[in-house]
Amino acid sequence: MVDAAKYVSELEGKHQESFRQLVASYTASLTKENLGVVDLLKLEMRSVVEAIEVAALWLPDSEHLDMKLALGRRAGDCAHHFALLGQRLEASSVSPTSFDARHGGYSKLFAFFRSLQTTEERAAAGFLTQGGLNLICFENLARWCEERGDADTAALYRGRLSDDEQRHLDDGRELLVAVAENEESQARARRTTYRTVELVGELQDPALLRKFLTRSVRK
Repeated sequence: MVDAAKYVSELEGKHQESFRQLVASYTASLTKENLGVVDLLKLEMRSVVEAIEVAALWLPDSEHLDMKLALGRRAGDCAHHFALLGQRLEASSVSPTSFDARHGGYSKLFAFFRSLQTTEERAAAGFLTQGGLNLICFENLARWCEERGDADTAALYRGRLSDDEQRHLDDGRELLVAVAENEESQARARRTTYRTVELVGELQDPALLRKFLTRSVRK
């Protein structure tokens, strides 16, 4: 069996190229669909709402105290992120109440996260994998916003959103090192990382992005 710290380090490094490809695909979809920063903010707010609910679902039955605390921090940070993203919408003369970030139900990624039961699965998928992907994505989206003349939204991505995501990633890394103590737990964590990457790729379908943006507008 691989030492837990080495295992986690290797797991983090394994998906870096996949992360870059997913981020490139996402920004290409935004451009292809002729979406703007307002659209991006709405999509981000939808992701944040799901992140809050995942943390809330996992918290009650998490036996590991450090996981409970990490989930509490994540839920609180994401709630603040939602407010900050809403402020950016208002700065673009769009009311955050003009659309519903929950529209259309939950994503396949949310359903998958909801099914995860163990600390190693949750740490690997919800913190390590999603956190690593988000950090790469935030930097690329910051550049995308700058290209469209929105330096303030770019600063939000590079600042508060990235800073908090790095802390969540660090939390997940420490948790996974602590609990990935045998081959079975390591195999469970590994499987969740691959499935998370697959599902994130499916969520970036341009048709799904456009469908949410069109139908989430409040009548």
